[in-house]
Amino acid sequence: MEDGRTMHAVLVGDTLYQKHADGTLVPLEDQSDDARLDAMTAEEIEAIAAADEDGPPMSDEEWAKAVVLPAKVPVGIKLDRDVLDWFKAGGRGYQTRMNAVLRRYMEAHRKTG
Repeated sequence: MEDGRTMHAVLVGDTLYQKHADGTLVPLEDQSDDARLDAMTAEEIEAIAAADEDGPPMSDEEWAKAVVLPAKVPVGIKLDRDVLDWFKAGGRGYQTRMNAVLRRYMEAHRKTG
């Protein structure tokens, strides 16, 4: 944001929202210039991407190594208090750690068929 504060964005379905401090969500305006992009050649787009210092294009080798993670799905779950407290004690990111533990369990017990 222009005033130096961090903007929190939330994706709901296909719509991106700005999350305000009071919890309200306001849809963000799409600022894409699709007509301009559609009018450009593939070479022009590649040249712009190559000149972008913040995000240089990935090579075919880098794309081959890319890992695509499954989409996250919000769920309600009941956990034992001590289990939740233990994960939360590890600090920020406890839900991600819980997901990683569940993923390892799933992968270890997945039947190879």
